Amino acid sequence: MDWDLDGALDIVVGDRDGNVHFFRRLSSGPVFLQEQPPVAVGERPIDAGLNSSPCVVDWNGDQLPDLVVGRLEGIPAGLLLFLNQGAPGEPVFLNTDTVTASEMPVQLYAAYPDCADLDGDGLFDLIVGNTTGKIPCYINTGTPEGPVFQEPLNLRADGEEIDFNSYVRPSVCDWNGDGIPDLLASGWDGTVHLYLGTEGTGTSGRGSREFEGIVISDWTNPVIGHLSPRVEITCGAEAVSRVHSPDGRLLLQVEHGPAGSGARTLAVDVSALPVGVYIYTVSSGPHALSRSFVLLGN
Repeated sequence: MDWDLDGALDIVVGDRDGNVHFFRRLSSGPVFLQEQPPVAVGERPIDAGLNSSPCVVDWNGDQLPDLVVGRLEGIPAGLLLFLNQGAPGEPVFLNTDTVTASEMPVQLYAAYPDCADLDGDGLFDLIVGNTTGKIPCYINTGTPEGPVFQEPLNLRADGEEIDFNSYVRPSVCDWNGDGIPDLLASGWDGTVHLYLGTEGTGTSGRGSREFEGIVISDWTNPVIGHLSPRVEITCGAEAVSRVHSPDGRLLLQVEHGPAGSGARTLAVDVSALPVGVYIYTVSSGPHALSRSFVLLGN
């Protein structure tokens, strides 16, 4: 993730002592990282207690990276929230809050949070690894500026709850590049398990292959500057392109007018976006199709 919004991907990681560290990627040359001072709240390094597990997300929709930090102790709260009150490239954290669901603090031990849009409504949802071995999912029913979480449902695979019986560390990704969220999870023995998402889930709610009414016949990935998918739309309604961040935030929307018949090339200027991974969706009438892409520097 791009912590300091300089266009280069950085690393934010916790440690055994409960601190949060930022490793800045240098802007030139190979992938070199430079350790920065520990991330602070007020004038002191963040101290979440033992085993801090940070997750970076734009919690309140202000385009600044915030922090959700899991900790070993689940009481009084297993997840701490740090809202960024700084400026782009200059994060500032002044207060410590807690993450709540049904207006009560999330109380999970060895909490390991991750945020992603799992139900395709444009809002990030929350999953939390913990000592039970199950993976609770808190669906966001709020707004981009104010997330709201209710009682969780445990994630399932093949009709049964995922259960590692003990410590579990989950992470949402798009493993196979189909625009649908997948899940990586590791247990106490260190083995990493892959759970592939199915159609009907993810940012767009649909897969990225051929879908009824829309076909992408020409697709270039990675991308530099502009997206130029060759698209055939059979329903004839207006075509709209959207670009989302991996956590479901709408970053860009382009209306292309009536689709007409036959194939056409859609031009989408993404040069203003920072380097990173994004989800592209083209929609027309009731139909939509998504693909993930990597945006490189010009």
